[in-house]
Amino acid sequence: QTTTTRLSDEEFIEKVLKSVPTCESDDRDRQRYLLHGLQAWSQLAEKYNIQYWISYGTLVGFTQRGGLLPHDLDTDIMILFNDTRKLVEVSKLNFSSTYEIKVQPQWEIAEETKRSYFRKDGINFVAPNARFIHLKTRYHVDIFPAYDFNPIHANKSTEMKQSENLTIYDINYNWLSYPRSWTYPLKTCYFSEIKLLCPAEPKQLVATIYGVSSLTKSDRKCANGSWVRNP
Repeated sequence: QTTTTRLSDEEFIEKVLKSVPTCESDDRDRQRYLLHGLQAWSQLAEKYNIQYWISYGTLVGFTQRGGLLPHDLDTDIMILFNDTRKLVEVSKLNFSSTYEIKVQPQWEIAEETKRSYFRKDGINFVAPNARFIHLKTRYHVDIFPAYDFNPIHANKSTEMKQSENLTIYDINYNWLSYPRSWTYPLKTCYFSEIKLLCPAEPKQLVATIYGVSSLTKSDRKCANGSWVRNP
């Protein structure tokens, strides 16, 4: 009879970190917290049935190296705009002693330039609809909205017809619409060996948001113990 020893969450992350390069002296601590945050988010989303998919820099890391970009400062996921309501409910629960969810109070306003900061409440962000934050270190998962209607013409008094496209922010915070089939159906993927949900067409999304070169070329490289731009 053989028994397999299951690694604790911490042991699992330490094992995964062996394949993530470092350059600056504080890289390892940051990488550790970012991966721990994604792992904790994944467990929370599964428990409360929150649909999401990895996005932006996190999706770039997935397409380039199957996991965390070693220089990344945060991680990014996306949810449908209306699913923010679920986050509001979960944020009120005592779901963790290590993490909290902060929801942008004006999340129903689609345009980030029309939102305000609420710094006294710890809301020092406007573009994400929410953040999943490590209470002690403040490392976080940014939770961005995707709209299944055109946010420019949104009229809340009318029933919105589901669009063939999804609309998100591009890297300059302009609206970018793309085929719904690039996101759905969501698929299970392994990001630095952590089980997460990925969009159906990661490469299409990365190429459209960041350019085709971003599929293979990192925008940062290590030089003399610092991450510098990789022109």
